[in-house]
Amino acid sequence: MKMNITHKEMLMDYLELEQYLKGIGDQNRLRILTHLMHQSLCVCELTELLHMTQPAISQHMKKLKEAGIVSEEKRGRWTIWSLQIRHPQYPVLIHLLSLLPSPERTVDDLIKEGKKVMCEA
Repeated sequence: MKMNITHKEMLMDYLELEQYLKGIGDQNRLRILTHLMHQSLCVCELTELLHMTQPAISQHMKKLKEAGIVSEEKRGRWTIWSLQIRHPQYPVLIHLLSLLPSPERTVDDLIKEGKKVMCEA
């Protein structure tokens, strides 16, 4: 998705940049973001994809949300997470994530393994 963002709109103050960098400055959060770069996911899907516990994923999502990097959408009792494309540093994030290896497992793998959870209301 191509976004027309001016240089002025991309400017952050020191505290905002610190929070942003802390948000992405963890390998597990980077792995989560790499998955979210391809599609929106719920925590249950992320636990399967990353072999992490639900509380661990939820803590990472909380930090990413506080940094404004992800957004959430409630669907009944489920929360679907996606990248916050309106974040001024979204283009930078996409570039950084493109430097990382592709995820080892995808939602297609979960489907093939019969582990895809339907996270709908």
